[in-house]
Amino acid sequence: MAVGKRRLRTIYIVTAALMVAMIGGYALAATSLTPGPTQTSNVTSSAPGGFTTATISSTQLVILTAAMTAGTVPAAGSGVSTTLIAGTPTALAACAAAPCAAQPFRTGNPSAETTGDYGEQIVISVTQPASGTAPSAFDFSISITIVGAGNPVVAQGYLSTGASTGAAIVTVPVYLFMDLLTTTAPSVSAISIVFNVCSTATTCP
Repeated sequence: MAVGKRRLRTIYIVTAALMVAMIGGYALAATSLTPGPTQTSNVTSSAPGGFTTATISSTQLVILTAAMTAGTVPAAGSGVSTTLIAGTPTALAACAAAPCAAQPFRTGNPSAETTGDYGEQIVISVTQPASGTAPSAFDFSISITIVGAGNPVVAQGYLSTGASTGAAIVTVPVYLFMDLLTTTAPSVSAISIVFNVCSTATTCP
């Protein structure tokens, strides 16, 4: 009987090992059937010395939804020159106290975006001055390099900090959505964002 029990135990162990291998195989197959877009962490940012108005919090490759491209999501300013070195900023809504609600924007140029395209979600933290303090404005230029593509995808925008309705300085999370102009999953290799200070709260440069 001892030999019979040992044989049964051996068969059971082998069967269990085969089941684990099959489950692992199914999991691997399921994962490999739905490869997502890839993105490296090669994100660079530059700004004038002493610029603390906006900083990058995160970047993420997404598929643009109707909520991200809808008319209710305003454009981050508009360009007023053919060279797009000047524009009219869009002001952030005032925040009374932290934590401030996130505010979504399309890029200023191009401002038209297509639902279903792949896009880049860039979250920046914007410092909003306290009530009674003059707001300031800044512009940004984003350049995204896609593996295998020729030229990078470029977009601009213009934002004004607005002013808090409270007595304290607050930080407003701003979600920028940038259309990468493709419905094929891209591989993003580099993101470059340049910030500049506008001449006034309502005019850039």
